[in-house]
Amino acid sequence: MLIFTINVFLVLWALHQFGLLRSMGPIRTSRLEKPGVELMDYFVPSILLGFVATSWRVEFIKQSQLWRSQVWDFRRFLFSSSQTLLSFFWLMLCLALFLEVNGMFVVGLGLILFMIGYIPRLKNIPIVPWLGSFVYFGLTLYFLGLAFQNSGLMMQYLMDSEIVFFFTIDSIINWASVFLISTLVGFFVPVQGWSFVVTYLLYLNSQASFLIFVFMVVGELLGTALSLMMYARSWDTFYRKKTQGLFVSVIGYLIAFAVGALVWRYFFSFGASYNQLIVLKWIYLGTLFLLLAGLYVTIMTWGHFAAAKQDKEVVVSDAGLIQELKTAGDVVTVFIVSQLKQRREKLLGYKSDLDGDPESRNKIPLFVLNQFEAEIKIIDSLK
Repeated sequence: MLIFTINVFLVLWALHQFGLLRSMGPIRTSRLEKPGVELMDYFVPSILLGFVATSWRVEFIKQSQLWRSQVWDFRRFLFSSSQTLLSFFWLMLCLALFLEVNGMFVVGLGLILFMIGYIPRLKNIPIVPWLGSFVYFGLTLYFLGLAFQNSGLMMQYLMDSEIVFFFTIDSIINWASVFLISTLVGFFVPVQGWSFVVTYLLYLNSQASFLIFVFMVVGELLGTALSLMMYARSWDTFYRKKTQGLFVSVIGYLIAFAVGALVWRYFFSFGASYNQLIVLKWIYLGTLFLLLAGLYVTIMTWGHFAAAKQDKEVVVSDAGLIQELKTAGDVVTVFIVSQLKQRREKLLGYKSDLDGDPESRNKIPLFVLNQFEAEIKIIDSLK
């Protein structure tokens, strides 16, 4: 039991390190900083950013800061944050490959790329350190292989403790318990994809039913969505209202998917080949793909209609964002602060010109002048 648990921990650690190195790279930050107003200006950078993202939760928070500071507009935030669901791409790739690809081969390749990053002429090329992070991708495959080999130890423990009946017997109590526990863990634990790894190992060893696997994965995603909704409660009213429908749509979709899987499983079976490893594997990956693809379409569809609505309120930076920026020192935060200070200088210059030209000042609506003052006060609080 302990050996299996350590293997699973090492899988999640390697994935976290892989995502951390990719998220800190200049390739990722340059895409966040890339300006753009029209959709095609940031379409490709946002798609690529999604694939190199750390996690859905982390990227949503970071990109919301770009929107709430008015560095990004609402439409770009919605589109770019939708692409962060592609951050699950690496996890699904690991799950798809680890039975066919030797993890040590990828580790060796990653080490070569990692060492190339120390060559003086190459270390300053942005893509070189990013490629070096693939050593952790290889370690993920390797530890997944170890976990699968040692899963028999876990299975024996489950059988001795009779917990296996909890995971394999479909009942409302079992589904509800797994769903609730998974949601709570997903809410409090910011490690993306832990349910993917656990259910994959259990499901491929026929120690978890199809519906238990679905309810556990949906529970993690739901917990993440609820944590983001709670995070958004600290935003100013304008920003909080703009995203309320987004969280409702996501939560509604996840619950609908779980119910849909329940109804489908009630009427259909997987046939006689269900116990074959390759069949179980592709059933698992296919279900995950449908779940994530549906979630992606749900967010994109909601965002399309939400971005089309015209704002009736005066938009300024989120005053509540300032404390977040003060307590963080990453590259994106530094970029946001620099942009805010540049806007402050422009606003002060424009305000000075208006003060020197009362006639032009009288032609500007009062709410616009108040917006200038509010924006300057918000940015001044950064000091």
